[in-house]
Amino acid sequence: MKKILLLTFLLLFPVIVFAEAKVTSHLIDAEIEIGGALSVKELIIVEKDTDFISRKLNYYSFGNASWDGKTIDLDKGTIYNGQNVTINAVSAFEFDDKVSFGEFDKNVTEYFPAFDITKPTSNTYTYTDNKDGTGSLKIFHKTNGKKTAYYIKYVVTNVVVKHNDVKEINYTFKNLNYHAKETFLRVIIPYETNDELYHVWVHGNQKGEVQELVTNNESKVGIIAKFPEIGSEINFRMTLPQEQVGVDIYLNNSNIDALSEIIKIENDRLNQTTKSNNIIYAMKYVLIALSVIYVLCTIIFIKKYNRNLFIIYVLFGIFIMVFNYLFRFNYWYLYLLIVVPIILVLLKKYLQK
Repeated sequence: MKKILLLTFLLLFPVIVFAEAKVTSHLIDAEIEIGGALSVKELIIVEKDTDFISRKLNYYSFGNASWDGKTIDLDKGTIYNGQNVTINAVSAFEFDDKVSFGEFDKNVTEYFPAFDITKPTSNTYTYTDNKDGTGSLKIFHKTNGKKTAYYIKYVVTNVVVKHNDVKEINYTFKNLNYHAKETFLRVIIPYETNDELYHVWVHGNQKGEVQELVTNNESKVGIIAKFPEIGSEINFRMTLPQEQVGVDIYLNNSNIDALSEIIKIENDRLNQTTKSNNIIYAMKYVLIALSVIYVLCTIIFIKKYNRNLFIIYVLFGIFIMVFNYLFRFNYWYLYLLIVVPIILVLLKKYLQK
């Protein structure tokens, strides 16, 4: 009886086997609106055969609560959290490597409807607000072995903050964990400017490159950044003259002069990053020195083999591998060090025959 019920259920609801998507590139095109929202278009480029792709969007950048209206934290405070994410358009199209920023919509031939349980179909999507500052989007589209661009257009509302001296946005694109080869971010401000109140900072991995976008008359209009193998998120922070975001009645308002403190926070962060980079740079040479010592120890190990020396030799190799991993140098050939003692032991036994 149970088998019959299960078979009936499967006949009523077709079984779909989903393949894991392989993302090669992720393009994010964001524009700050004059009402304080962030309008975003994304292209997620997939080359492996798949039936759907998931994207967890976020309207909270820091913490998992909305601003309490009182606490002013200009570093990573909830005052920077938006109100919600609104999905405007979803689609997918065959990717021909010719799409560029500002032209994400050009190749869209159809916009997908939200999934309707009474009318199940392909080329659709579901979106759920998780009520924790994130929303789960799932786009259903079969790629059929073709390189495909999944297209998302959405708005993060009320994400700009009003201070007495400047407007500010401090937003983090989270859950960028596709392990894409490259992730691009472009952020455009409402109007071109040369105002001294305009500042911008971008935080991602250390391999990233950031370029300021300027017009022919040298006015600033935003930034574009490229990150290879991004880990999980990209944060950008901008201070803007008040008139850039003129409709501010619904925005979080700190009621303080904030620019000097913001610049101090970012300068301190830069100094800390510089110190960390110097430490990592020094550790790289320490790792090289340890590797050279290990090679020299190999000669000693061959000539004066004993059990205790072998154990120390193996532990030394493991230490170098862990060192390599913890500092994220990931020199792949150093992971082969563990094989060297085994080869030497086998070689020594062979020569003793």
